Amino acid sequence: MRNLPLLFTCVLLASCAATKTAPVPDVAMATRSGQNVESLQRGHAVYVAHCGRCHEHILPKDVSKEDWHVVAPGMAWNAGISKADEKALTAYLLAATR
Repeated sequence: MRNLPLLFTCVLLASCAATKTAPVPDVAMATRSGQNVESLQRGHAVYVAHCGRCHEHILPKDVSKEDWHVVAPGMAWNAGISKADEKALTAYLLAATR
């Protein structure tokens, strides 16, 4: 419950975003983040399939890396996402945040 204000802020920011498209993982993103492309692609697929089910998609760039470390595990738990998919999702969110 203590993260509820943070989540509300994230949703509000996302609703104001001019573009609603999350970046698609590529080699450049993988290189910058130190992650492999396959893991980032899996995380992106989880993001697309699950994150918009309960609320509007929050673009990775609209939340800080520090906050994703708090928000992603809670949202993954709420959505019933496996630990492996949560790990890939978090890697994607952090890589896409820059």
